[in-house]
Amino acid sequence: MSLDLSPLTYLLALAFGGTLLTFFAGSRARWIALATAVGTLGISIWLLANFQLGLATDYQFVQVTHWLTLSTGGSAGLAVNYTVGIDGISLPFLLLSAILTLVTVIYHWDERKNPAGFFGLVGLTNAGLLGVFVALDVLLFFAFWEIVLIPMFFLIGHWGGTRRHYASLKFFVYTHVASVVTLVSLFAMVFLGNWGSMDFGGSISTADVAALNVQSIPQITQVLMFGALFFGFGVKLPMVPFHTWLPDAHVEAPTGGSVLLAGMLLKMGAYGLIRIAFPLLPYGHVAAEPVVLGIAFLSIVWGAFLSLAQRDLKRMVAFSSINHMGIVLLAIALWTQLSVTAAVLLMFAHGLVSGLLFLLSGSVHHTFGTRDIPSIGGITSRTPILSTMLIIGSLASLGLPSLVSFPAEFSAFLATWEALGWWILLPLFALVITAGFYLWMLQRLSFGPAHGIPEKARDLPFNEMLAMGLLVSLIVLYGILPYLIVQLIPHSAIFATQCFHGGSTVCATQP
Repeated sequence: MSLDLSPLTYLLALAFGGTLLTFFAGSRARWIALATAVGTLGISIWLLANFQLGLATDYQFVQVTHWLTLSTGGSAGLAVNYTVGIDGISLPFLLLSAILTLVTVIYHWDERKNPAGFFGLVGLTNAGLLGVFVALDVLLFFAFWEIVLIPMFFLIGHWGGTRRHYASLKFFVYTHVASVVTLVSLFAMVFLGNWGSMDFGGSISTADVAALNVQSIPQITQVLMFGALFFGFGVKLPMVPFHTWLPDAHVEAPTGGSVLLAGMLLKMGAYGLIRIAFPLLPYGHVAAEPVVLGIAFLSIVWGAFLSLAQRDLKRMVAFSSINHMGIVLLAIALWTQLSVTAAVLLMFAHGLVSGLLFLLSGSVHHTFGTRDIPSIGGITSRTPILSTMLIIGSLASLGLPSLVSFPAEFSAFLATWEALGWWILLPLFALVITAGFYLWMLQRLSFGPAHGIPEKARDLPFNEMLAMGLLVSLIVLYGILPYLIVQLIPHSAIFATQCFHGGSTVCATQP
């Protein structure tokens, strides 16, 4: 029997197969990791080139293959399928994950501490991320979700800083507790969504997103399940007050770990909200909207003020991620075509910009021996390339026009104005604070009299300059031509916000 395989299956096979080879490659691990990263990026670009815009069907490159059946008694059961596919919301994340993985491999090319283990874990993180963004079966989605947790735990715990064991354990506890809550809610959604179609006399129901009958779930149950999913996905986002694991994990993680953590792992939480929680539980998200909006505003303002108070460059960038992901949460909560488009674009932009800033934090640390902002200054005279990259990354993060964050943040604020009116002043106030702490950091670190610079300090080595240069090029490209990404999203955003499900429309109106 011939099996019609989706290109997404080849993508996953390459990612997992290359990762397996990397673990056992010894001194050649970096080359296999590089080949795997280039291969996954190549397939992602092929998918981008062959993605058809505006199709009536939302998902493309779909493959449905039976995986296993969970028996519910007699001959009835729950079919868990290998169901994969992408739309205009998930495709940008495939591209972003492949880009950041390649950048991480290039940046850490000279890794000497167990390179096979390091590059293998980077590859496994990428493979799990790709799986999260292509899975259309909610239990398959969760399996890939958990795969990502494992390599990041070891990357922080083995290759991290002096407090790496504390940070890795804290990361594991927060995210694992959130995962357990998520799994319980997903199982409840699957069984309750299939309840009407399971006659326990021989029927087989599935956990595929398109097969769930959410209209059969009582409204109060939807609210409870949405609350559980919002907590589970929100911890990964991270939202205030469940954000405290993030700064510790970032500060102690190796540079590449921070790039993947901020650039991609935080996006998993927001993606889960867009793909599962909001469209599949419409009554839940409508009932919880005031809470979600309140947490979003709190995360935006709190993250900005905490960033302003930091001396450690890496910690400042980490707290700024809370601020930016708060804007993402705000856009998702508004749940309009424009706001969802803005949320996806903003996550794509944040992945590129935060990836660059964390690479810069790592380079500042091993070039000058510290990340303490007041301890060094005037680095432009000694390391002009590093300083230039730092200026571009900072200006991109604060939303300078012609750089990638500007169209994303402008779209999010426009959606906020349309939906909430003068409440837009809160995120705009936080944007002023964001500009303040980045400009203050640049004034102290890049300009002024040189001080605290070791004699041995040299500008960026070639591999670090290449990794940063790739990100800078994309930050400028998508800042000037944002439609290259934006054109993928609106049709899928309409599809999601209409809560289209199983051939019928569940309107997200007030119960």
